[in-house]
Amino acid sequence: MKKVLFLLLLISSSVFAQKVEHGILAGASLGFPLQDKNETPAPPVSDFFLYNNDLFGGGMIGYRFRFLPEQKSFFDLDLTAGFQSLGALKYKPYMNGGDPNNGYGHFDGEDINDFLLPIAVTATWNYRITDKFHAGLGVAPKLYVQPHAAFDLSVVAKMGYRVCKHFELGLSYQYGCLNVMKHFNDGKSQGRKGHLSDLMLSVYIPFSVK
Repeated sequence: MKKVLFLLLLISSSVFAQKVEHGILAGASLGFPLQDKNETPAPPVSDFFLYNNDLFGGGMIGYRFRFLPEQKSFFDLDLTAGFQSLGALKYKPYMNGGDPNNGYGHFDGEDINDFLLPIAVTATWNYRITDKFHAGLGVAPKLYVQPHAAFDLSVVAKMGYRVCKHFELGLSYQYGCLNVMKHFNDGKSQGRKGHLSDLMLSVYIPFSVK
């Protein structure tokens, strides 16, 4: 019985190894402005603050496992760690000329800068459009460990182009579904809300090609 189990384990391991490709993954990202969900209040506004948020450039490095790489459709599992810069202008609104009909302006505000460190597991289903070009959809559970612990769940759309056997370019868009900005309120920042999104250009270099 032990010999049979060992043989089954050996066979299953061999099949698994033949259908998995893996290698290093690295990328650079560009964030999009974050919308402040606060509405401009009715007067008085002396204790009310608004934020103009910006998500700047960042990067990531990780490792990719590609399952069923020789099939028309295949799956990617990416384990990544990244960094990104987050900036905001905190300001206090006021009525232009004291008349609500003139709209709102704001006093010169205070700049706030944060450094984000996300750890993510990204799973995508991909379909080959041509031998070298594919597109995919997936999800990316993500944990921010800096500046404060926060969890996000992003939806992912991506495209990839296999330049050669050991080099692939990718372009992906991620949109965070959860309001993680509320977890980054501390010290100078109070009342921020919003989602995080970014566009990333990546390079995949497989070590094991099947």
